[in-house]
Amino acid sequence: MSFKDIIGQRLAVDLIKRAIDEKRFAHAYLFIGPEGVGKSLLAKTFAKALNCDRDGMGPCGECVSCKKIEERNHPDVRWFTYKIGEKRSGANDGWIRPDSLEPNKKSPQISIDMIRFLQRAMSLKPYEGRTKVYVIDGADNMTEEAANCLLKTLEEPPKDTVLILLASNMSRLMQTIISRCHKITFYPLDEESVKSELTRRYGLDEKKALCVSRFAEGSLGKAIETIEEDALTKRDKVVDEFISPKRLGYEDIWLYDEPRDKVNGILSTLAVYFRDLLVFSLSRDAGLLVNLDKADEVARDSKRYSAERLEEIIEAIAATQERIKRNANIKIALASMRLNIT
Repeated sequence: MSFKDIIGQRLAVDLIKRAIDEKRFAHAYLFIGPEGVGKSLLAKTFAKALNCDRDGMGPCGECVSCKKIEERNHPDVRWFTYKIGEKRSGANDGWIRPDSLEPNKKSPQISIDMIRFLQRAMSLKPYEGRTKVYVIDGADNMTEEAANCLLKTLEEPPKDTVLILLASNMSRLMQTIISRCHKITFYPLDEESVKSELTRRYGLDEKKALCVSRFAEGSLGKAIETIEEDALTKRDKVVDEFISPKRLGYEDIWLYDEPRDKVNGILSTLAVYFRDLLVFSLSRDAGLLVNLDKADEVARDSKRYSAERLEEIIEAIAATQERIKRNANIKIALASMRLNIT
């Protein structure tokens, strides 16, 4: 992987390449933008360039250092996340996620103890690289105590260390943290770029690639997840569950069995479907739909609702997502939502 592999983020890439060329790095960066548009990839490429054994304009991708960073087993480049992954005994996946500091599975956030762990690691000298690089993925999911603790590091940054914060919602970050980081903005990718990459990677025909790229809403990461995790099938299931009144008991809602961190993403696909119903009911233009492959169903279902009712449903889904983020009981939240929208 090199800078040329980062799609559609020319401004962000140019800013990092200029810093490398001039050897003038900020002690902390904030990469802000939607999920799946290249923030993690640029952070990893930046870390490679800072520690590449050939010390050139960009990472060579072939030296021992670059390969270790690519495989996430470089001792001086560590990734820190609030996200809950599969725990594999004895496995080193590159994440700073010690067992004693495992994120709360009911309400995953970056806690103050996790930041303190990170600070201790950052205080050490580089083990084999030139620069220690620490990436906090989901920095906008820090607790208030964790954010205040991180401020101390931002005010007195360790030598030979670069901290990179990845976030998608700047409003959830403390202004004092934002002001102490060099902010680099990432934007949604254009539809053609996503479509071309999907065609290159998976050999999709143009119609399928267009459908997935539209569904991904400018996120290559979401597009890849859509294909590899069969997200369109899950969309069909959740639409079928909530689009029509059913006599099934509330215990039969299939989403109950999905992991908490996946539920809101699936609900987003439901909200987008109802958004398509609203768009089509107002415009009668199938070309404006996100769910292009469901154009016939959208045309049919849009006749069942008024525009005002569709707006109410979309708001109800958003409210349910917010309750789930705040650790509400998923069964109660989903059952209440179905009562409100069917």
